[in-house]
Amino acid sequence: MKNFIIILIIVFLFKTENVFSKNSIFDVDNIIIDNKSKISSTQILDKAFEKGFLKLTKKILLNRDLIKVEEVKLAQIQKLVSSYQIINKEDLKEKDQILVNISFDKDKINSFFSEKNISYADISQSNIMLFPVLLEKGNIFLFNNNYFFNNWNKNLNEDKFIDYLLPIESLEYIQAINKSEGNLELIDFKNLLTSYGIKNYILLIIEPKVKSKVFLKGEIYDNQIIKRYNFDLSEIDEKKKNDFIIKSIRDEINELWKLQNLIDIRTPSFLNVKLELKRTSDLINLQKNLAKIDLVENFSVSELNKDYVKVKIKYYGKIDKIKKKFNDNNLKTSIKNNQWIFQIL
Repeated sequence: MKNFIIILIIVFLFKTENVFSKNSIFDVDNIIIDNKSKISSTQILDKAFEKGFLKLTKKILLNRDLIKVEEVKLAQIQKLVSSYQIINKEDLKEKDQILVNISFDKDKINSFFSEKNISYADISQSNIMLFPVLLEKGNIFLFNNNYFFNNWNKNLNEDKFIDYLLPIESLEYIQAINKSEGNLELIDFKNLLTSYGIKNYILLIIEPKVKSKVFLKGEIYDNQIIKRYNFDLSEIDEKKKNDFIIKSIRDEINELWKLQNLIDIRTPSFLNVKLELKRTSDLINLQKNLAKIDLVENFSVSELNKDYVKVKIKYYGKIDKIKKKFNDNNLKTSIKNNQWIFQIL
């Protein structure tokens, strides 16, 4: 048993970095490159790296920070790439199109953003319950004759990280509107959405005029949010105005989502966690699960015996976010006598 523990700790100490994370926020898949002019493999990769970097930054950076990375040269982007995969798919629209998947190196990306004083969002696929209410010419439209309700999920970008769920038509919602006495902004939709089991929700009240007004009220990751937006539609084609409003609101929601998930890589945190060793595979499974979490910078063994292991974890972001990441990766967390405890599921 003693020799086995020694082998485990050696494996644990020397395999905590450069572990490929499947679903990493630094993975950019399905980059389509047009190869009609039959360019070289090097040119294909150069185009893919530039396009992939743009997709990555648009996904995880706030709009105000995108300007800081606009002038990044190809040579610098190449240094940030850890791996890539070129795929020829028969189902692509054009025969001359090539599909490329890219993984950017977490440590190099962190250093790059740190040098530029940029915080990025730890974005993962999430659900949000959204209820767009149309207010037009003094009339309120919930389900019927509501373009925004009926078309919200059309033409969604393939790189979206928010899945919008819309409530099923219900008399309960209609009654809540009728009882609002014309003040829709005060309606508590959170209680109406409890049956869906989704914590994140947004109520939209949309007035599509030339100077369109949008009221947004909701909760994202336990944070109450109230916003008002005005969109100038004077130069937008009449047939495209509603779609323009939908896209504009989606962009604003994306920004709100990123703000709630920002991490500052200049200020890491540390956490000491204890795991009781009940199976011979526990230590290896702990290492594998921690390596999948982008917020974890590194981890090391601080104490080890035949009964338990204590691990020191360096991570980024808020404690509630890293706790959720642990749970999502089969590491159930609890606190006992002021000690964080792991349980491998």
